[in-house]
Amino acid sequence: MKLKEIFQSISIKLLMMMMGMSIFTGFLTSSILTVHEIKEAEKSDQEKIVSMANILAPNLTAAVLFNDEDTAQELINPLKGHSNIIRVQVLNSDGGVIAEVNNTGLSIQRPNHLSFMKMPLIMDSQKYGALVIQSDDSEVLKRIDFYREFLLVILGIVFMLSLILAMLLRSYFINPILYLASVADRVTKTRNYSLRAKKVSDDEVGALSANFNSMLEKMESREQDLEARVLERTTELKIANEKLHQQAYFDSLSGLPNRRYMRETLQSMLRSQAENHRHFALLFIDLDGFKEVNDTMGHDHGDILLIHAGERIQQAVRKTDLVARMGGDEFNVLLMDIESAEEVTLIAENIHRHLSESFYLHNEHVFVTCSIGITLCPEHGDTVETLIKYADLAMYEAKNDGRNCYQFFSQHMLDAALEKRRITEDLRHGINNEEFELYYQPIVDLTSGRVVKAEALIRWNHPSQGFLKPAEFIDVAEEAGLIKELGSWIATTASKKVVKMRRLVDPDFKVSINVSPSQFKGSGKWLEEWFAYMDELHLDKSAIIVEITENLLMESEESVRENLLKLRDEGISIAIDDFGVGYSSLSYLQEMDVDILKIDRSFVDNLDKDSDSIVLCRAMVRMAHHLNISVVAEGISTDIHKNKLMALGCDYGQGYLFEKPMPADIFCTKYAEVQTVELLKQA
Repeated sequence: MKLKEIFQSISIKLLMMMMGMSIFTGFLTSSILTVHEIKEAEKSDQEKIVSMANILAPNLTAAVLFNDEDTAQELINPLKGHSNIIRVQVLNSDGGVIAEVNNTGLSIQRPNHLSFMKMPLIMDSQKYGALVIQSDDSEVLKRIDFYREFLLVILGIVFMLSLILAMLLRSYFINPILYLASVADRVTKTRNYSLRAKKVSDDEVGALSANFNSMLEKMESREQDLEARVLERTTELKIANEKLHQQAYFDSLSGLPNRRYMRETLQSMLRSQAENHRHFALLFIDLDGFKEVNDTMGHDHGDILLIHAGERIQQAVRKTDLVARMGGDEFNVLLMDIESAEEVTLIAENIHRHLSESFYLHNEHVFVTCSIGITLCPEHGDTVETLIKYADLAMYEAKNDGRNCYQFFSQHMLDAALEKRRITEDLRHGINNEEFELYYQPIVDLTSGRVVKAEALIRWNHPSQGFLKPAEFIDVAEEAGLIKELGSWIATTASKKVVKMRRLVDPDFKVSINVSPSQFKGSGKWLEEWFAYMDELHLDKSAIIVEITENLLMESEESVRENLLKLRDEGISIAIDDFGVGYSSLSYLQEMDVDILKIDRSFVDNLDKDSDSIVLCRAMVRMAHHLNISVVAEGISTDIHKNKLMALGCDYGQGYLFEKPMPADIFCTKYAEVQTVELLKQA
């Protein structure tokens, strides 16, 4: 134990304090007594010498008076036996020595403090001489030595008594406290609150022991309660951690690993691949037709379908492979230790077979298929982001190929995606920089041959790629969410131009514009703004024809139907573009009060060589006329097409036979002159 730790003990502190106080008190008392005794000894010694001098003085005066040297010597000789007297001299009036006693040997042996006393020898007021006594402090020193020894003895006795008293105090008071401290120390170190201190007395220390034990009992009880609570909380925390892990790494609906689990597993596989050169494949699966199930049967049916689809995918792959749900109707499959692309192909085809079988959902049979995109590692990439992105691109390629198939990633897919991204960015700049222009293709009244309408077709004057037609960018605009902004620009621009066309070409001239289905979804705020703009132009809204696709009539969203009805209520005509290639119901044609049907060019192209096309065109014309709907034939390129359509009763024609699309200014100039000439001829 270190010295510092020793002196930190209360026992040692108390012992040192008691002994120090006792020794200090004894030393102080003894010192005071010793000083007092020394002073008394000095005083007594001096008085003794003076007393002897007073006794000798009368006789010595007589001896000096009679010059009796022998008598004087005889009188002072007894002083020779005093140890503290060094020299005694009797002097006459002249200062001469008539008698003398010397103890010079003692003085040499003990060269102590010397004192000198000279007493005059007087008789009848007459001085006859003097008695001189020279002494030292040897007697005083003897007494000092005695008191020093006495002081040491006293201090020794005090020290022993203090030590005994301190030990008794330690035994009766300190030891019980130290014992309690040792018990407390053991409790602290072992955290064993079942330990108890023995009761060693019935005094305050005993009460302290009892209170200490009572405190330990409470602490033991609280410790047990705390341990029980900690165990309970630990169990709860373990369960919560398991739930958090489940929520963090597993899909709550299907129970399959989720996106995060898949990404971390992929990352681990990539590290393993770098070390062991293991090959694996990533499949990105999207269910075809799942949205229709959700929309028509409800989300409950859709959730059950997703669960069963996940189970079937697991059945179609190997036990070593990992199946994860990425969200929505998308799944990922990680195929471990792949030997060849053919092995991946077999597994992909097996997944197709399992998912192609009907799903039985609440007493109904439902069929879906899947599109699969495939990437191989390390052939197609060596990072998680790359593999997932390329598998996603391959899946969309499978979607574009007609669905219900699989595609391996290839470079052309990435190039196409990059090109689409570039076009998207260029589209944003093009809209801001006003790089777009509307071209107008005339629509001819087949009976009179007059141009009574025109279709507005958007063109893009790309700064680097030149003149671009809609087929090159409209789909990208749809996917990028730019079609609404572009469509709104087309509507306002066409409205402004038709005002001029009505003034120059024909007061009843009409312009048709193509409107994307996505523009009819939502609040339709752009329609309100468009209507307000036409009012500012003082344009009769019947001058505008809105061309929509057949499939838009089948949309289940209420906002689509409401926005279509807004057009009808404003007097804007509705035309069904590319009629005959979709799957619209005839009831919708009546319900939405459609004004025009545009026969798709695929039917017109085959009029001169396919009798079925003639039958279909005749049926469409008759049906439209029966419903009081006008018919426009698209893509007329020959007189044969024109004549046959006229024979079938078609109302209007549009195509290269009449004119290609042209800018608005050229259109107005050309057809203003044509209409003027025709009017002059008629006049």
